[in-house]
This record gives sequence, structure tokens and C-alpha cells, in this order.
Amino acid sequence: MKLIYDGDCSFCTRLAHSLQNRSIQPIDIVSYHSLSEEDLNKIHPQLTWDKCKGEVQIIQDGNRFPGFFGVRVLLWNVRIVRYFAWILYLPLIPFLGMFVMVILKKFKKSLR
Repeated sequence: MKLIYDGDCSFCTRLAHSLQNRSIQPIDIVSYHSLSEEDLNKIHPQLTWDKCKGEVQIIQDGNRFPGFFGVRVLLWNVRIVRYFAWILYLPLIPFLGMFVMVILKKFKKSLR
């Protein structure tokens, strides 16, 4: 599993490393700032700088999961939290999750 995130945001970095320390299977964490468009394309053909700038990306078994959907997949791999991750698959929860991700993105600068 690979997590591609905004490495310039200290909040994002702390959260990513916390998830990595609590994960059951290894998570490869990469800042999209350290990759070129070509490198991103090698990881997954749909990845671009703009997509990575817009939201976190999870690559698992050749599949790309952006934003809330990536977080949802990622949480199945985190100790203790995995027992509650099924809640994120209930009806209407994805809309709430996507809304929370938009709010976090808007306030990301103040979270640093």
C-alpha cells in the first residue's frame, strides 16, 4: 500500500507517520512534492500533480483511491480503528466524509 500526500503540511505529515506506526501491513508514505509527473505516472497511470495536490491518494493492488475513499481503504489497515472502519461504508457516510475532507483542505493552512 502506498500513501501519497502533501509533504509540505506538518499536520498531514504527523498524521501520515502516526498511521504508518499503527498499521498492520507496511505503508509506503511518499510526498508528491518529491516526485515528478513521470514518477507519479509510474506509480499509477491516473496520477498527476493536480490530483495529488487536491487530495490524498492511496494506491493498493494497482487501484487508486482518492480522498475520502483512500482514507476509508487505509483505515482497514490501522490497528483498533479497523474494527470501526465499516461505519465509513454506511449509506450517506461517503457524502459526509467528502465534506469533511473539503473542510480539512480549506483549513489545512491553519492546521500547520
